[in-house]
Amino acid sequence: MSLKEMRSLVAASHITPAELMKCALGIREAEIQTYYALLKGSGGSVQQIAEMMEKSRPTAQRLLQDLVAKGLATRSESLIGRGGYLFEYNPVPPEMVKETIKGLLNIWYDKMQRYLENFPEEIAKEARRKPR
Repeated sequence: MSLKEMRSLVAASHITPAELMKCALGIREAEIQTYYALLKGSGGSVQQIAEMMEKSRPTAQRLLQDLVAKGLATRSESLIGRGGYLFEYNPVPPEMVKETIKGLLNIWYDKMQRYLENFPEEIAKEARRKPR
């Protein structure tokens, strides 16, 4: 997220859940739409989510894998006939996403406070190092 986008969010009178997730979790619009599809359908297989989103199966699979990697979805597997597997994806509850965002914001805030402690000295050091 750029500084301009961040300032826009700070100045906004209302921030949507999607904007908050983009900012705090660093996820893309396509991932947010996939998360919403999981919520709407209470989970599902790759094929079900692909159809719901009107995306190709490989695209839906990649987006679902991204959500699992980022902690916004879980994947379970069940054995189907002749040794195959069916993978089921489920959304992490919004309350858990909220707690994750709160935790990340607290970490970010503490980190920025520490950086600001030495800000005058650090900026003076950088100014001395930078050529004119």
